Amino acid sequence: MPDSVGAMSNIHTDTTLASRLDRVERSLTRVRGTNLVLIAALAALVIGGANAPQDTMSVRRLAVVDANGKERLVLNGEDDNKAAGMTCYDENNIARLSAKTYPSGQSSFQSLDTKGISRIAISSQISGESSIQWRDMNNKLRIGASTKPNGDALMLWLAPNSKQQIKVYTDENGVARFNSGE
Repeated sequence: MPDSVGAMSNIHTDTTLASRLDRVERSLTRVRGTNLVLIAALAALVIGGANAPQDTMSVRRLAVVDANGKERLVLNGEDDNKAAGMTCYDENNIARLSAKTYPSGQSSFQSLDTKGISRIAISSQISGESSIQWRDMNNKLRIGASTKPNGDALMLWLAPNSKQQIKVYTDENGVARFNSGE
């Protein structure tokens, strides 16, 4: 009899174990199905969100490249001088246009030649002064114009040796003046 009681106990245990294992397998199947549905929903959100128009995009640097992968336009939130700006490059990777704002409040725009030399520069200072400069291919100032915070205006024409040739300005009384050949 002890053998039959032990056998009965094993059968009962085996049945309970088989029943429990069956429940675990059904539960695991449900969890797998739920996970698949959640993954599919997440994928749909990511794909749908990537195609949705955005109101704002925040980056520190944005580079637009040409068909060869060369940077042609760079928007920079902060460069080595802490200036925010935009630079356009030619096909030889030479900066040709540059616009920047500096922490001091100054802003500038430059047009550069094929050697990267500034030929035309425009700036406004925090003081209220604004200026424009035209430089020759040797980087010598040839024509300059500015307005001062007090309202004075000035325009200069310089020779290649930097000697002033013509000066047109308003004096402290607002009277227009002209000098040549100084």
